[in-house]
Amino acid sequence: MKKYLLGLCLALALVGCGEKNEAPKDVEKPTIKIGAQLPLSGEYARIGAANQQAIMMALEKWKNLNTKYNYEVVFEDDQMSTARAAMVANKLIASDKVKAIISTWGIVGPVVANIADQNKVLSMACAGMKEIVTPYYSFNHFTQDDKLADKLIPLLKEHNVKSVVLAYTAAAAYDEKAKVMEEKLTENGINVLAVERYNIQENDFRISIYKMEQLNPDAYINFVLMPGTPNFIKQFQEITKGNRMMVGLHVFNEMPSQYWPMVEGLYSVRDSNGTAEFSRLFKERTQVDNQPCNGNHFDNLDLLIWAFENTPVREGETVPNTEDVVKTIQGIKNWQGAVGEISVDDSGLINSEAILEVYKDGKPVIVEK
Repeated sequence: MKKYLLGLCLALALVGCGEKNEAPKDVEKPTIKIGAQLPLSGEYARIGAANQQAIMMALEKWKNLNTKYNYEVVFEDDQMSTARAAMVANKLIASDKVKAIISTWGIVGPVVANIADQNKVLSMACAGMKEIVTPYYSFNHFTQDDKLADKLIPLLKEHNVKSVVLAYTAAAAYDEKAKVMEEKLTENGINVLAVERYNIQENDFRISIYKMEQLNPDAYINFVLMPGTPNFIKQFQEITKGNRMMVGLHVFNEMPSQYWPMVEGLYSVRDSNGTAEFSRLFKERTQVDNQPCNGNHFDNLDLLIWAFENTPVREGETVPNTEDVVKTIQGIKNWQGAVGEISVDDSGLINSEAILEVYKDGKPVIVEK
């Protein structure tokens, strides 16, 4: 399939890279509803609010084009709670009659994907786990763990790291991440001395850190989620006195920016959440720094709308059948998206490259390697 030119000039300035047609005000055009359940309250509300802005940017792009259908996004707050995620997904499907649901992170992603699949509704997640795409109607736009490992391992070797400990928050996506990291590190001759798993409410890590210190690791790999992230970093620094290397997986950029000075000089490997151009234009528009899953969710809605626009309608139906839309999305290769070049594989994974950052002057700076 040819290379699709998303054109961030088009996407974010809300004009077309090709012919600019004013969308006709045709009230008889069928409306396709898409649900977006995000953490709009609670610990991750700032990320959910930013994701909402990114999704709206993609929607506005299409509103400036002459489309076959009207598109409406229904936003709901799932608070990143599995119980609430199930309730919200059922509401979006039963009451709002959505054709697809967008969701954030692996805590809620599998719940949404399974409910959506049972109802033949598309699911577009931003979640760090491969299993989420097992249902037929499920897609996942997130930099996968093997890509993170491919970026992490050369960094560790460059710093002559021979042994590490892994510290992470108990969640299905992070269990998978720990498994992949341990396998990849071991394959590359880096010894994993310990794997410490914490409850998400935990905030005192000192006993665990003292225990890991007895193993004399060269480095800590930290993927402890908020709200525990700052406490883990502070207690690590107090105990190790700067004598150990720490690398973050995702978690540094997921902290509110007031905590970033705590990780000055430290490296972080994270998923791609937007190109430099997307990040610049997002901040220009919203006055907010680009957040995790922003570029992913811009792409998710953009891909969905493009697929509905480019999928033939079955005889006797008014909009494309979601089974056919799945096949259209699976055919997308070398798409220039908000996170850079992406392709969709047959399983439903939307693949992108990992990012290496170092924190300087209280801000993350991308390291080109």
